[in-house]
Order: sequence, then structure tokens, then C-alpha cells
Amino acid sequence: MQRHFDEALGKLKDMVFRMGDLVQEAIRKAVDSLEKRDIQLAKSVVEGDQRINVLEIEVDELGHELIALMQPTAVDLRFITMVLKINSDLERMGDQAVNIAEKGIDLCGDVPAAVELGIPTMVDLAIEMVRESLKAFSERDAQKAKSICERDDELDDLNDHVRTKLEQAMHAGALRFPQAVSLLMVAHNLERIGDLATNIAEDVIYVAKGIDIRHHITERREK
Repeated sequence: MQRHFDEALGKLKDMVFRMGDLVQEAIRKAVDSLEKRDIQLAKSVVEGDQRINVLEIEVDELGHELIALMQPTAVDLRFITMVLKINSDLERMGDQAVNIAEKGIDLCGDVPAAVELGIPTMVDLAIEMVRESLKAFSERDAQKAKSICERDDELDDLNDHVRTKLEQAMHAGALRFPQAVSLLMVAHNLERIGDLATNIAEDVIYVAKGIDIRHHITERREK
């Protein structure tokens, strides 16, 4: 029985990592479709979201099956609960990637050079946060998870920078209003992905240390 349970836990982890790979790929492709003005690539992100959604359902079903049928210990129950929360966060990241891709489709390839005013830097950091949060999860590394939480402020600052630059470009006549709004939404989507990666990191800290830092934001930023 224990062997079967351990194998199922391993399968659960593998499914989450596969989902994480798909999400990171979707984010990168979505922004690439903007930079390259590639509508077909953007459409592939939208269509590919179904794979992420299917995996989310499979992880959710397996996780709840383990809770219901295997009577996990308190430690294992906490781990499974974390996996289910990470599963939800990853699916929502996939939705953010779809939102970015849809902005590229709406613009019909008419993406100005303003996309270079910080958005690529944002996507690099957002993907790094996703990758590192999953690595912290794999290693149950609370210190690595804490560093991810701290980097969320950096992504927020980049979002503010992009917003300022886009507003300046719009007021100067270098951008039309619909273009600026679409790119502002892309920056917001990337910032939201960072928030979701931070959620994962906070869950890792909780499982590794038994400390819930979600309501200690000020303390977290001061350390």
C-alpha cells in the first residue's frame, strides 16, 4: 500500500513539472508572437492551452483520490494540498499566456517597437520566477522560495516602468490608444504570472517550515 502511495505521489509531482514546462513554453511563445508579429504562433498558444487544462484536471483528480482513498499522514496531506494549489496556480498562468497571445491576435501583427520598452525583460524574469519556484518545490528549499518572493517586487517595478514608457509613447503620438492598452495588459499579465509564482514559493515555505508568510508582506520585504 505504501509503495503504491509513494509511486502515486511521484506521478503527481511529474505531472506538475510537465505542466510547468508547458506553461513556461506558452508564456515564451506568447511574447515571441508579439515581438515577431506572428499571429499563427499566437493562435498555437491559445490552442495549446487545452493540454494545460487537461493536465490540471488529471492532477486534481489524482490528488483528491489520494486524499480520499489512501489516508495520508499529516505531512503527506500538507504536501498533496500544496500540489493542488500549485496545480491551480499553473493553470492560471496558462490563462495569462493565452491573454497575451490574444492581444497579439487582436493587434493583427500591428505591434509597435514599444514592445521592446521592457516587456522582454519582464517575460525573462517571470519565466525565471516560475522555473525557480518549481525548483524550490522539487527541493523543498525554503531559502530559494524566499528569494523568489523578494523578486516579485522587481517584477512589479518593471511593470511600472513599462506602463510609464507606454503612456509617454502614447502621449507623444508614437502609439495609438488601442496599441498602448493592449501592451499595458500584456505587462499586467506578466506581473500576474509573477504573483502566481510567488504563491507557489509561499506554499513551499509553508510546507518546508510550517510558516505561513502570506499575511506578513511587510516583514517579507524588509528581510
